[in-house]
Amino acid sequence: MATNILSLHAGYDSGDSFVDGYVARPADSGTHPGLVVISGMGGLNWFQREITRTFAREGFVAVSPDLYDGVLPEGHATQLRYKNSLDIDHAIANICAGSNFLHSLPWVEDKSPIGVVGFCLGGGLALLALARSNAFGAGVIYYHSLFPDSGELNSIEAPMMCHYGTNDHTTPIEEIDAFRASLDNYNKYYELFMYEGVGHSFLNPKQDTSPLRADAAALSLQRTATFFHEHLVQNDGIEGTESGEQEIDK
Repeated sequence: MATNILSLHAGYDSGDSFVDGYVARPADSGTHPGLVVISGMGGLNWFQREITRTFAREGFVAVSPDLYDGVLPEGHATQLRYKNSLDIDHAIANICAGSNFLHSLPWVEDKSPIGVVGFCLGGGLALLALARSNAFGAGVIYYHSLFPDSGELNSIEAPMMCHYGTNDHTTPIEEIDAFRASLDNYNKYYELFMYEGVGHSFLNPKQDTSPLRADAAALSLQRTATFFHEHLVQNDGIEGTESGEQEIDK
């Protein structure tokens, strides 16, 4: 799917706080599924704006909350410091408030389920948002580098799709295996895909320069869009509680 879009500066209230953000949506006057898109440790940078627009072109109304209140940390060490200094509880509250913001827009149906997708740091925040609230009807996790306590995963009720590279040293296979074991132990519904020969942040061409990156990124985004359209447009619940894991090497 490809469509003309609009993208705008955005913001919304979260308790006593104001959350700055960025919205992208199809330019037509119809209603569409809503997504909260959570950045990695780079914050609301150009890549995050581009990926938000990518989801809009796939037919979603997408909002990216600014995790760092307007700061764009430069350099790997500085970004890591901001990541490790983040008030996680405050960030989760702001992410969940994004669901209410989307429902307040005329472009999203009032009672429709909202999806959440996150990358790296944002992937872990998406897991915690799914675990700690009922704000989201489905979640997609990209190479999460924030690893929630296993016990919190038991609270997740929404279906999930997860994407990882086989050459990822930030989210190594040991972490992926432990995560998968926890989901299986709690009998959660999820799909998990491994992409051969790519590393961390393989959606971003500036972060991963492997020759297989572009194909892996395109395939994962296609799967993600299909998953969200299935679970947000026709979300009638999940039959049973068994794991829906599917692992494919590409």
